[in-house]
Amino acid sequence: MDQKLEKPPYMDGYLKTNLGIMKDAIKEDWDMVIVVDGIEGSGKSVLAQQVAKEADPSFNIDRIVFNPKKFVKAIEKAGKYEAIVYDEAYGGLNTRQVLSQTNRALVSMMAEIRQKNLFVIIVLPCFFELDKYVAVWRSRALIHVYTDGFKRGLFRFYNQARKKNMYINGKKTYDYRKGIHNFHGRFLNQYTVDEAEYRAKKLKALHEHGRQTVNDIAKQLVYYLMENHRYTGKMVENAMTPLGFSLSERRYQELHKEIKDILRDSVT
Repeated sequence: MDQKLEKPPYMDGYLKTNLGIMKDAIKEDWDMVIVVDGIEGSGKSVLAQQVAKEADPSFNIDRIVFNPKKFVKAIEKAGKYEAIVYDEAYGGLNTRQVLSQTNRALVSMMAEIRQKNLFVIIVLPCFFELDKYVAVWRSRALIHVYTDGFKRGLFRFYNQARKKNMYINGKKTYDYRKGIHNFHGRFLNQYTVDEAEYRAKKLKALHEHGRQTVNDIAKQLVYYLMENHRYTGKMVENAMTPLGFSLSERRYQELHKEIKDILRDSVT
């Protein structure tokens, strides 16, 4: 299910310029750890993919990971100057516990990240939850994704000095107003990897973490594929089998009908 983009996604000019400076810098034996944060549903995962693709044209879905163990493996496997997105997928009551594991993984891998001169984009709900060492000293920039009412696609960019000041002054109350951003901009909802494959991989990670049942995952993905991409039951079966799902074509059709009925009933 490889997605072929006709052209690179739109990118704000100031953001593109700053990423260009970073791309030049890693060739001088630097690394680039960038934090992308924002509330759930704000679009931070999409922007992180765009940043990774701009930094490393070879970036693909294999280098998007959702838990600390796979993040460590991705760093160990990565080649020089590659980009890796660590997409913090776990919200709700487990957030603090998982972020503790995230912080340990980040700190433990910093030497290898530096040695390989990697771009590492960390996606998480809140910048202030990061370990102080990573947030203040080892990350080069913060991109804070926010919404204006229900309008998505907005961000603020903080360089190393300005995010440091915000972390120190705003950590106690989680107050983003304690920092002054360098610039702000817009981004579009343009995935740089296949969206259906990304959603399936993220849902599977949630299941492995115990947040959802296989049936929940199948229902959500089946509905997405059939409604948004007009997949048949057989096409869904072919798409899901490599991802570790083994339901029949008929069962996928049944799941599609079940979730449509639920949505219809919730409206009426």
